[in-house]
Amino acid sequence: MRRGSRAVWRALRGVHDWAASAPGTYIWLLTVYVTTYVYLHLPSDDQTPFLKRRSTNIHHLNTDPLHVLASSAVWAEGSHLIKFTVMFTVIFAVAERWMGTWRWLGVAALGHVGASYLSQSLVLLGIKTGELPERMRNAVDVGPSYGLMAVAGVLFYKFAGPTRWVYLAALGAYVGFPVYRDRDFTSAGHVTAALIGLACYELVKGRPKWDLRTSRPVTRLAARLRTRGRAESPLLWENSGK
Repeated sequence: MRRGSRAVWRALRGVHDWAASAPGTYIWLLTVYVTTYVYLHLPSDDQTPFLKRRSTNIHHLNTDPLHVLASSAVWAEGSHLIKFTVMFTVIFAVAERWMGTWRWLGVAALGHVGASYLSQSLVLLGIKTGELPERMRNAVDVGPSYGLMAVAGVLFYKFAGPTRWVYLAALGAYVGFPVYRDRDFTSAGHVTAALIGLACYELVKGRPKWDLRTSRPVTRLAARLRTRGRAESPLLWENSGK
């Protein structure tokens, strides 16, 4: 029992220390938890109109941009708490710990604002050409995903060596495939946000990089495999001159 309670205590302490090292991330996530609770407890007929009043759509970006740019980042359509918890931890928290709270927040804000305006510009173009209906001027457009994708973009510079290009390919596939599949303004916004993050190199210039080839767990594993190989095949190692 004592050993089990110690393990639980160490795990809780680790979670606390991790969250404390990325305060902005978890304040934002906690706010999303609260707003999601409020949204889910609204009458179903009121949910969509409620979100529209907080959306970065064409109508509100023209009439009340500051309010909707701030409010839309903490509201989400539906319940995505598990998804957001994972993404905030893997993307936001890692970036905040690496680049500092203010730089992290700056990249997220640039991505959120820039992608909101560009994606809605595409909507406006679609309305003017007749490809989209007039009601899209007041579409629902909420959530922290543009900020997440911008920060995911700047995280490219955290990696060194081949890992960097594997990461970029994975990010490109994640934001690029929905553009082909869905062809909607949200997908275009995600691509825009990732590109904005990639353009933020100067904010992270000189920050330490992470290389999979020299990371501690990988080097330890490689050393163990070499040691095991020598123990199991001593003659082979001798003949090889190692």
